[in-house]
Order: sequence, then structure tokens, then C-alpha cells
Amino acid sequence: MRLPILFNPASGTTLKDPDALLRPLPKNLRDRVEIIPFGPPWDFGPAIDQARRAEGPLLVWGGDGTIHHAARALFERGCPVPLGAIPGGSGNGLVRGLRTPLEPAGALQRLLEGREVRMDLPRLDGAPFVNVCGTGFEAAVAHRFAGLPGRGFAAYARATLELWRTWKPTALAWEADEAPMPSSDGRIERIRAAFHPGAPRLPEAVWSLCFANLPTYGSGLWIAPQADPTDACLQWATLARPTWLTLFTEGPRLFQEGGHTALRHEGRIRRATLRLERPLPWHLDGEPVAERDRAELTVEPRAFRMQVTAACPWS
Repeated sequence: MRLPILFNPASGTTLKDPDALLRPLPKNLRDRVEIIPFGPPWDFGPAIDQARRAEGPLLVWGGDGTIHHAARALFERGCPVPLGAIPGGSGNGLVRGLRTPLEPAGALQRLLEGREVRMDLPRLDGAPFVNVCGTGFEAAVAHRFAGLPGRGFAAYARATLELWRTWKPTALAWEADEAPMPSSDGRIERIRAAFHPGAPRLPEAVWSLCFANLPTYGSGLWIAPQADPTDACLQWATLARPTWLTLFTEGPRLFQEGGHTALRHEGRIRRATLRLERPLPWHLDGEPVAERDRAELTVEPRAFRMQVTAACPWS
């Protein structure tokens, strides 16, 4: 019995070549897997059963949306096998956060030679996600992007620019079990902690707000650099609406793992209930979900099985 590699031909901006994915593998690894085209309506059941019989991970080659649906399917079946995510989308936020190589063949080999990590499983109103959920500007972009005919960074940038001009902040109220931020070796962070000890103040109004289990959005944006998927917490992060000046002076720092910027404000929670002044769009792992003006965030510690490479910093 071979391990299935599900691949979504529609994700990403380039055609996927199954032969090119397998060709660089050593023969002993190549003989362990088979590639199966896959897409909506997302019936993962047969592939999960095959992966379980093959005693290995369910390998999924696609973007964040495809991987999100696979993770939900695995959780609904009790996580009988870990999920192995092979980058194949236009953003690849989850695999970037796990430090998986972005070259698909290299990622596949390192995943097959890798290990399992028990990750936390966060939920938005009971619905699970594995990387990040959010509301405000970022969710509005996700909804707009989902309705565009094209994919890729150019389409995402177009949706972002259109909404950046018009999106307004929203007031909100919190009931939250806060947690301290982890200590940092950075000089700026140490100075800030000295002047502002304790947990960061929960924001009373947000332009863009996310709850992160892993540190990166798609396309390499480090939205929550200190997020840890094994600490039973979520890192919340807000983005301030940038001006043209700060877009060019501060924006690039968001794409640096250790970059500090005044555009981003962060903290940690174990759980939270939010009440917004008006219904706003939300997203789960970049997938649009229904508008709501009340949201509950919870975390199930170590409830999800993830296959990772040796470069993953968590165990």
C-alpha cells in the first residue's frame, strides 16, 4: 500500500507536474507514494483510509485552502494520521510557518524523512483552523480575492489595494484569558518590555485583526513572529492602516522574520470572546467564512497531528 499524495491542479499559479515532483526522489521513497488528482467537493475519506493503511501521513500538495480542508477532514475523523503539507499554492502561509522548503520535490523528500509534531488546534466558534483566522481588512481581502477570476500575488495585491483605500477600523470589546508574551532576545523588544511590563493591552478598535497558531501569512508576511503552535495559546496581532509613507518605510519589515514595525501590535490569549460594533467578514486559513459580530476563540492543546521536516523549530 502506497502513501497517497493528493494534489489540487487548480491551486497556485503554475501547472503542477506530478512526474517532476517524484523524479528527484530516491527510488525507495518514490516507491512509497502515489499521486492522486483532487479537488471539490473535498471527499478526503478514501485517501485518509489509504494513508492509515500505509502507516504514514496524508500528503497534500496544494495551497492554504486545500490544506485547510484536509486538516478539517482529518480532525473530524479523529486524526488517524498526520497531515504533510507540500507547498503548491500562491501564498503557502502554513508551510512557510513550519519552515518547510518551498520547492515541492525537496519538501516532499524532507517530509517523508521527517517527523510528527502534535500541534494545538484553535477554533473560531467551534470551527477548527491550523494556521490563522482573522477579521477586518484581512478578511475583507480574503473574501474579495476568493471572488476574483485569477489567482496569484498580482490578484491578491489588486484586492488589497482596492480595500486599503476604503476599509475603516471597527470598535470591539473583549472577554479574554490573556497570557504573557514569550521573552525575546531582541534589543528593541527588551527596551519595550522595560517601559511596558505585562501583557500588551487588548485593542479597543481594529483595522485588521488575526489570531495566529503559526507565525506567517501567505507570501512570506510575518504577522505573528512569536506564535508557537505547541503552547496552548493564540497570538493575536493587529495591523494599523498604513499611509503611503509607512507602506514603504515600515511595510517591508513585515516580511522579515525578526523585523519590528509600529504597524503591528501583538499579544497572546488562551481563549477570548469578541463583540464587534458591526458584523464583519472573517476567514479561516485564508478561506472566507460568514460575517459575525460576535466570535469565540478557543484552543485545544496538542490536538492535531502534523508531519514536519527537520527544519521545524517545534517538537
